[in-house]
Amino acid sequence: MLAVEVKLPDPDESLLLLATHFDHRRDHKERVLSAGAVNELVAMADRPAILAGDLNDVIGSQPLDTLDRVWTRSNAEPLPTIPVTQPNRQIDFVLVHPASRWKVIETRVLDEAVASDHRAILAVLELQPR
Repeated sequence: MLAVEVKLPDPDESLLLLATHFDHRRDHKERVLSAGAVNELVAMADRPAILAGDLNDVIGSQPLDTLDRVWTRSNAEPLPTIPVTQPNRQIDFVLVHPASRWKVIETRVLDEAVASDHRAILAVLELQPR
């Protein structure tokens, strides 16, 4: 996982931006452990955060359920991102924490099938004042 602290105009506030690519193997044990580690990291950070990446699992899976305890997905309904030619399931996500600090303006899958084996997901988010 990559983690970046972004300084905001308010000198007393920053944003944590996380990017990840969870394990792809059929057994989800590593993804569950990764989700738990991400949850622990954001709990210690005590600042608004965005998590984006290929989570290699779907809504309702144990790894996503683990993340849902702390994070809020930018899209309530699935937005298929794979396979790239005819997407039929979502494994790529943008999540925010805490939900009260974020307004989702838009979340959509980009109609682009050349750059990756997944369709990119775009989320436009607005950080709300404390």
